[in-house]
Amino acid sequence: MMRKFLLSISLLLICAATSLQAQYSVMNQPELYVGLAAGPTFSTATMMPLYVDKTFIQGLEGGLVVRYISEKNFGLEAGLNYSQSGWKDDYGYQATDAYQRSISYVELPFLMHAWLPSGSSRFFLDAGPKVGWYLSETESIDNHSGTTWPYYGKTVETYLQWGIMGKVGFEVHFGPLALGLEGGYYYGLSDIFSNKVTDPFVSSNLSQIVARVFLLYRLK
Repeated sequence: MMRKFLLSISLLLICAATSLQAQYSVMNQPELYVGLAAGPTFSTATMMPLYVDKTFIQGLEGGLVVRYISEKNFGLEAGLNYSQSGWKDDYGYQATDAYQRSISYVELPFLMHAWLPSGSSRFFLDAGPKVGWYLSETESIDNHSGTTWPYYGKTVETYLQWGIMGKVGFEVHFGPLALGLEGGYYYGLSDIFSNKVTDPFVSSNLSQIVARVFLLYRLK
């Protein structure tokens, strides 16, 4: 389901780029914005073998945003974020066992920015790669049944994370300021644990939903 959502975002961006290509024009005055963005994250993990069902854990994300627009309806956006990811095990209703892991990353998204104006507002669709570097993690284990799984006590083994990010949102412009709201989905294409033949995991990737409020200032 999540892969279909990400594919839909990518297809929408491609369609937008195709439909607007005929209207391609370089802006007389390029726009450069810098600002801040922050909001909650909802993350989970996909593992093979699954061992136990996984569900979402809430975290936070915040950081810097840089956006450059030199063409009508198109631009680029990059950022430098601190982001919390991870997952919870879902043992079912009234289960006595509980497990969750929170993983912190510093992340660098680099996204294509497609936008449409409506008065002082703009609606946008962004998509592109995002890379992250592991900073730290916390693990909480409440094991009454005595059952353990291979990731219990196992630290993250792949520090470099990368995947595809897509997001939609809108913003309102007040002079040099732009205040907006966006929602996005990230699907990790790298594993957090080693997946060699002798390892217990074939795959172990993270995915994340994020909602952020942002405030940008136009430098030029």
